[in-house]
Amino acid sequence: MFLGDVNTRARGLRTRLLGSAELDRLMDARSLFALQRALSNLGIVPADGPATPEALERAVRRRAAGLMAILGRWCTDDRRPVFAVLFEDEDRRSIQAALRGAEQAAGTDARMSGLVPTQSLSERALRVLASQPTMADVVRMLVLWGHPFGRPLIDAVSGPHPSLFKAEVELQRAFAQRALAHAHRGGRALVDYARQVIDAMNASSVLLHFPERDEDIADSIFIDGGSQIDRDGFEEMMRNESFEQARRALLIRLQDSALGSAFREEAENLSTLEAAVLRAQIAEQRRLARLRPDGAAPTISFALELRAEVLDLRRIIWGVSLGAPQALMQTSMVAS
Repeated sequence: MFLGDVNTRARGLRTRLLGSAELDRLMDARSLFALQRALSNLGIVPADGPATPEALERAVRRRAAGLMAILGRWCTDDRRPVFAVLFEDEDRRSIQAALRGAEQAAGTDARMSGLVPTQSLSERALRVLASQPTMADVVRMLVLWGHPFGRPLIDAVSGPHPSLFKAEVELQRAFAQRALAHAHRGGRALVDYARQVIDAMNASSVLLHFPERDEDIADSIFIDGGSQIDRDGFEEMMRNESFEQARRALLIRLQDSALGSAFREEAENLSTLEAAVLRAQIAEQRRLARLRPDGAAPTISFALELRAEVLDLRRIIWGVSLGAPQALMQTSMVAS
């Protein structure tokens, strides 16, 4: 499938993203008012809007939605399914946040923090999902809208005891199946990336659930389709006794993959490792874009860098709001 026009548009959109130097200057802001002025000068937020963390994050999401929409328009109807691993991965993250927020009774803005709206889940749709009182209501809205991730979640949230655990597993499984089903039409780069995302999901599950060390849980949460983590290896890693041991086991398993670099340094928690994984994925796609510019890597790279920017700006906004020192903000930045 020809992707030259989509890649050209993705390369152009990439020039609108912030560089490390600009992010560093934003971290120097002494107040939210100063940060708002700096973001306004960069064309990211309106100059006359409220200088609150929620308002600044909302503006960041809207900008990201606009950039993603431009990319989506260039992915015509016959090619959009090919990029399910990009657009639907953002939807997966958004739905997961909505489900967790409903389970924890979190505020609407908190549930939307760090998300990237897409054509199928716009800013308005995300706000509707984020305002639902229960997980069942979140899924009900998805089914009503005809979203492909709606029906796979029905059983997990139905009945007297809805299960966030089961809902997240079914969400990951539905995403993986759709991503792999369509990626082959876009060539090797998209297939390899889809398998890499599945490896990353399984690695995250190892780190999140290893304390339970239950073979039945290991069997139920493993997602088929990755290239580096098979079922036997997954079950073996689930038997680790500490976060650090699990990280080292993942390093051994992933050392020959693009994800390996994310596990080479000690990490304090899962959030730090997730930033490192995203950083490793971006580095790999940039490398592939240079080696095979006619493949899907330029488009994949832009989508990942856009997500990284949204996450980094969220950390800066809340870091400045809370008066956190720059060194502390830097530890969890993707662009560090």
